[in-house]
Amino acid sequence: MNRPWCLPLLAALASCAGGDDSAASTEATACESGPVQDVIDTRLSLDLAQLTGEARISACPERGSGQVTLDVSGLDIRAVASGGHRIESHVEGGQLRVPVADDEQVDFTVDYAFAASDKTRFDGWMPDLGVSFTWPYYCGNLFPCEPGLVDGVHFELALTGVPAGQTAVYPDSIPGEAPDYMLGFAVGDYEKMDVGRSDGGVKISAWHFPGQAQAARDGTANMVDVFSFYERTYGPYSFGPVAGTVQVDWGIDSWGGMEHHPYVHVGKWDFGDEEAQNHEMGHAWYGDGVRIACWEDFVLSEGTNTYITARALEQVGGPEQWDYYVDDFLTPTCTGRDVNTIVLPDQTCNEIDFVHHDLWSLATYMKGACFYEEVGDVIGPAALDAIIGEFYQQNVGKAARMQDMIDLIVARSGEGDRAAIESAVTDWLRTEACPEDYAERCRARQERGGR
Repeated sequence: MNRPWCLPLLAALASCAGGDDSAASTEATACESGPVQDVIDTRLSLDLAQLTGEARISACPERGSGQVTLDVSGLDIRAVASGGHRIESHVEGGQLRVPVADDEQVDFTVDYAFAASDKTRFDGWMPDLGVSFTWPYYCGNLFPCEPGLVDGVHFELALTGVPAGQTAVYPDSIPGEAPDYMLGFAVGDYEKMDVGRSDGGVKISAWHFPGQAQAARDGTANMVDVFSFYERTYGPYSFGPVAGTVQVDWGIDSWGGMEHHPYVHVGKWDFGDEEAQNHEMGHAWYGDGVRIACWEDFVLSEGTNTYITARALEQVGGPEQWDYYVDDFLTPTCTGRDVNTIVLPDQTCNEIDFVHHDLWSLATYMKGACFYEEVGDVIGPAALDAIIGEFYQQNVGKAARMQDMIDLIVARSGEGDRAAIESAVTDWLRTEACPEDYAERCRARQERGGR
């Protein structure tokens, strides 16, 4: 997600639907049951004309619970079945409870109806805008889901009922483990532009509205090189052989974008902006590829991604971002013209109401990015790249905490650098007031390790 003054958006896209239509298996499969349930696969078929859906779900229960529990807050559940037989499930408090033998995987199908969301609410499918939006935890308005952050899911998606003459852009499958907010789709009068192929072989495209080809070219001018930098520096792309950006109309001005890999959404007014486009692409590494374990760890997603976006653009000869970050975003945060907050709260986990918390602000993006920039000045940006890449490769497909990243940075740094790193943690992440010399510290360039 890019600009946080708006509601963020949901998750991946591709072209036309697919999926296995076979009946759910009735053969029991043993689960490695743990302290939380595990939704393994979610295969969705959505009819946008009838506003109905079918979700075929494979899940393992929480140990000892005897049930799989899913959020269906905005859904009208019509039937739940497995192997052709109806299951006596029930809905209570917006939660669908499906009984299951302990330590046994259950494969079941949910038939349901969903509502069209008003274009001002951003909590489901918004036909007036032609876009889905379930960030941060409104997936239960579109499909049965686990909106918590720990679980990662493999998705398949098929759409019918697309208006005549319109193109639906979405992924027919997402092979890597994804957060539930990552799944999304867009419907509109789209033209497709081929952008190129990354060094890792990922084919990159851009879908834009009529008359917006130049904006698409501008916004993706360095995208192949940036994407290749992400792959080469941090690790392979985990969401399949294709990726791209999709221009969306959110009904207001600049919202930046939303990390719906493999096809991210970027607002129509920001589609020509390289930072916005490549920021959303970067979420394949942090935010989607490495999920945050708790909403309190939001800086692991947005601070890390803001930094690697600037770093990548800088390395491939794209536009320099640090003056823009400091002058347009950090300074308003630090001078009281915009929201400021501690961006890494004490070690609570999911104890905040994220939608109404100040973490969802530019402070998290900018102070997080400045933390990394200062660490790069201490240990060298190439050394920091190696640590960020090591952390990604250790945690891709998993949920992690920002403190885990800090611990790895400290562990991989020389003893003489650790006091400066701890000072950066305190000043940028754990203190509300910005450092007095915030602009100079974030803009500083020490050529250790090469930029």
